[in-house]
Amino acid sequence: MKILIFSDLDGTFMNHNDYSYSHLKNFISKIKKKSEIIFTSSKTFSEMSKIYENLNINFPFIVENGACIYFPKNYFNLKKINQKVVEYENFHYLKLSDDSLKKFKEHIKEKFSKNFKFSFFSELSNQKIAELTNLTPKKIADSKKRQFSDPIFWKDSNKNLQAFKKKLIKNEIIITEGGRFIHFNVGYDKGKAVAKFLEIYKKQKFQSVLSISLGDSENDVSMLELTDYSCCIKSPKKKKLYLKKSFNNYYSEKEAPFGWKESLEYVFKKENLNF
Repeated sequence: MKILIFSDLDGTFMNHNDYSYSHLKNFISKIKKKSEIIFTSSKTFSEMSKIYENLNINFPFIVENGACIYFPKNYFNLKKINQKVVEYENFHYLKLSDDSLKKFKEHIKEKFSKNFKFSFFSELSNQKIAELTNLTPKKIADSKKRQFSDPIFWKDSNKNLQAFKKKLIKNEIIITEGGRFIHFNVGYDKGKAVAKFLEIYKKQKFQSVLSISLGDSENDVSMLELTDYSCCIKSPKKKKLYLKKSFNNYYSEKEAPFGWKESLEYVFKKENLNF
């Protein structure tokens, strides 16, 4: 049996303050022989690939809130994937997002910017991003290399945010809140990306799979409700996540990064898995 771990990053694997995950390196070295860690985040390819390099692991990952799946070359048989796969650096990627990001942004701004205050991430200055995220200039540059999506920074009241959501729903557009930014789900989300990955994996690897997901925000819920085990990491700022799925749910007592290890140790113990 193969263990597939689908994990959010900010607020789940690393905390929101200093983005530290050094405490988890030894734990990852221990579990990576029997499991694959597939980070599923709103981060970009540039950000994610550097994290994998730093951890010395070479697994697939899902970027920009489910917009695209990246996997190392020779990981899958490309001929058996019935969708266009693109080569990019040392990876291939399968895009799940629509091609019309530019048109979509123009439509959103034209229709809603008069009544609501918001900015797309790409419109924010480096100084503003630093204020919001505590990222270094180098990491800000990586975060701006967005290929498929552009979240928004909400500048208006919470009351107006609820009104904005209702208007978007009427236009068949769903948004979910992440740690700091709001994400549009236009035909994709983390759950759909994980489902697509599992579909391809099971067809090609011929292995039974135990799937585990870990997250802390509203934009993680679609992923959390899909896997065999769902681990909700305690957040210092957000409410406890509500899942419709009623079995194999675990709520950590600790915040990130320690809650990540706590949650996986709970699952491994319950499944009698030794590493």
